[in-house]
Amino acid sequence: MRMMPVIVALLSFTGCTLIDQRTFAPSPEAEAQPAPPPAPVVLDTRAPLVTIDYTVASPNYAALLSYAVRAAEMRDADVQYDVVSMMKDAGELSTGQQRALGVMRSIMRDQVPSSRIHLALRTDPGLTADQVRVYVR
Repeated sequence: MRMMPVIVALLSFTGCTLIDQRTFAPSPEAEAQPAPPPAPVVLDTRAPLVTIDYTVASPNYAALLSYAVRAAEMRDADVQYDVVSMMKDAGELSTGQQRALGVMRSIMRDQVPSSRIHLALRTDPGLTADQVRVYVR
């Protein structure tokens, strides 16, 4: 009678396998899943006041920019401007810098002091054409 519980216990473990390192190792048949593509990096979530698109060599933006600057100045006389030159690749940094400086000079013609205008250069390979974006803060 004393052997009966021991026999029942032994019979209940016959279908079990022991746990060792092979239990947690991946099977050789399992294929590695490719990593998901990285999420696109959003550099600036603000909506630009003006976007100047350089699909043409010399876009005519002076009137539109002047109107937008006057409207921004009417809302806040101490508004700060971020002029960001966006390029497809870093090989065009000098061109982007010249474009940003041209936009800065246009803003200064509307009586905005240079101390309230901030320049930046950024690259974005997803662009179809270079741009200069003007943000207010």
